[in-house]
Amino acid sequence: MSDMSDMSDMSDMSHTSDWRLRQLTHGSQDGIYHSHSYYDIPVFDADSRYLVAHRLHFVERPPTPGDTVQIGLIDTAGSGDWTTIGESRAWSWQQGPLAQWIDHPRRVVWNDRQGTGFVARVYDPQSGAITTLPAPVYAVDPAGGYALSLNMARLDAVRPGYGYCGGSDARLHQRRPRQDGVWRMDLQTGECRLVLSLHRAVNLLRRRLPWRQRYSHLRRRYHYWFNHAKISPDGARFTVKLRFRTLHGGWNDRMGVSLTCGTDGNDLRLLAGGTSHVIWLDNQRLYGWQQDGVHWFDDRSGERYGVLAPALTRQNVHIRHLPTRPELFVLDTPYRREIDLLLYDDHRKTHRQLARFAHHRPERGQFRCDLHPCPSPDGRKIVVTSLHDGGRQVYLLSR
Repeated sequence: MSDMSDMSDMSDMSHTSDWRLRQLTHGSQDGIYHSHSYYDIPVFDADSRYLVAHRLHFVERPPTPGDTVQIGLIDTAGSGDWTTIGESRAWSWQQGPLAQWIDHPRRVVWNDRQGTGFVARVYDPQSGAITTLPAPVYAVDPAGGYALSLNMARLDAVRPGYGYCGGSDARLHQRRPRQDGVWRMDLQTGECRLVLSLHRAVNLLRRRLPWRQRYSHLRRRYHYWFNHAKISPDGARFTVKLRFRTLHGGWNDRMGVSLTCGTDGNDLRLLAGGTSHVIWLDNQRLYGWQQDGVHWFDDRSGERYGVLAPALTRQNVHIRHLPTRPELFVLDTPYRREIDLLLYDDHRKTHRQLARFAHHRPERGQFRCDLHPCPSPDGRKIVVTSLHDGGRQVYLLSR
């Protein structure tokens, strides 16, 4: 547990800039912890006021099918009051239950387990009613019409800390299933259809690989899976990470590629290899980490150009642009005991430290706590999750 001098240092640091820092959630001394789901999903509502997060009661062990987290809303404009709206038995240490906001009309969605399958719960803030969709949600269309869904049981089996335990459909007997992959689900009707199969994605990858790498894929008999699906601002295309490994072998950051595809399933493209944390800047340009820095990518041409914040991104980082000022980027410095939150100005090529968070142990592995900085739609707030007071809690920077 950190002492009060640590929190005083943090408060003093926050007053050196126009960003103010406060701890939104508490309870570490009583075994009550909180987190927001992930850095690349809409955890703030459209008015940048209400934050969706989850509450849990243990640390540093894998979740079991019986472990439940509470889903709640935090009023960031007031005293930070927590209002419980539901619960989930489908969550992971790194991505939570993927609780996020849907616009048009405004709702909250998160994933849950039903029997040995996974579903999504949709909460209406006006009526308090909760409805169920037949598949888990990963990424939501900005217009609120549909969501993309992945096989979270398979993800849990091959990449612990990201998928969900307790599922029965990991399909590990198939290395690249024809009937599994990225699904598009209508958020009104729940109708699902497969828009990109693992089989099709692997075939594209093998066609594009140099022959030595292609032979390696055939000889090693990799298992393949999808993670990190993100939809373009206009809802027309998505990017997804295709990863691969042998079931009982090692794994590293180079064992994966980023793809882009139309959300109707057409026009599949290979974006780049060895990538991580890829984000759409607009409907054509993306940025993401690739071994030696955060690079820019052009979806239409497939070109990689330039490095974003080269002095700050030599290691893998979680980075997001501010929606109202796309030249400004907020990023963390993960995999350390003390993690900095930085603001980078790509026009001026300068950066400044907004805060430093201590006590991040373990530094790696599925139980680590990354800051996962996520800006609000109005660009005036940033939420992070940190171990600074000794347990997972949610912190807010605002200006």
